[in-house]
Amino acid sequence: MKYDRTMTITAYTVPEGGILMINIAEGEWDICDVVEPTVAVIDLDADDRVLGIEVLDQEQFDLDAVAAEYGIEDLVPQIRAAISVAKPGP
Repeated sequence: MKYDRTMTITAYTVPEGGILMINIAEGEWDICDVVEPTVAVIDLDADDRVLGIEVLDQEQFDLDAVAAEYGIEDLVPQIRAAISVAKPGP
């Protein structure tokens, strides 16, 4: 998978449900994969490129495992940085 190296990964929280939204890349999602029924949802485009991750249970979410499964291991430092500054969002 190819990602634009100049992109900015962002994250925000949805306080009502304790959900953490991680935006990886722009695009229209085509399919959503579920990581365990209540842990996370991975938004993918038609080329199986990860566009976003909706973390439903932060305590059970394993970023390293998800990154390895979806081939985005090189983005983990940027994702962690975005998570560390996540604030309530839209």
